[in-house]
Amino acid sequence: MKIEVRIAEEKDVERVAILYERLHDYLETHENHPGWKRGIYPTKEDAEEGFEKGWLYVAEVDGKLAGSVIYLHEQGEVYNQVKWTKEIPGDNVYVIHVLAVHPDFFRMGIGTALLEYACDMGRKNGVGAVRLDVHEKNFSAIHLYESCGFSYRGNIDLGLEELHGLKWYRVYEKLLR
Repeated sequence: MKIEVRIAEEKDVERVAILYERLHDYLETHENHPGWKRGIYPTKEDAEEGFEKGWLYVAEVDGKLAGSVIYLHEQGEVYNQVKWTKEIPGDNVYVIHVLAVHPDFFRMGIGTALLEYACDMGRKNGVGAVRLDVHEKNFSAIHLYESCGFSYRGNIDLGLEELHGLKWYRVYEKLLR
């Protein structure tokens, strides 16, 4: 199975929105570790914003959309609370956002491919680190990040408890140089 990761094209926005809906369908009938909610997060608007800023990427297998991710090029203010391994200016970091894998492609290496692509692209562009946050009970994602060499740096409150009912997020980083 060959996984192709690339920057999204305009036609991909609708495909990513459908991926989010299929993922919401799955999460409504299974353990919802990320705590995502249909109509709240992630939504088509998240994909549109990511595309408009040039930050939306997709993973395909045999022409089928298998996953997507947004690579932010800025850190949120709350990331300043974290004791990172190394001080790196905020614009010299990629932040993984909305990493989503279609349920038909779970456990097939899609998440790993999306993370590796971010790291490879970051190295080519002189980026110092890739960072991310993940809900503390999203055990499958935590396992993915740790198995891809990301280091746990602590817990933060993203201020999403009222909206999502989720308070604590684990933060991770992978130094690239």
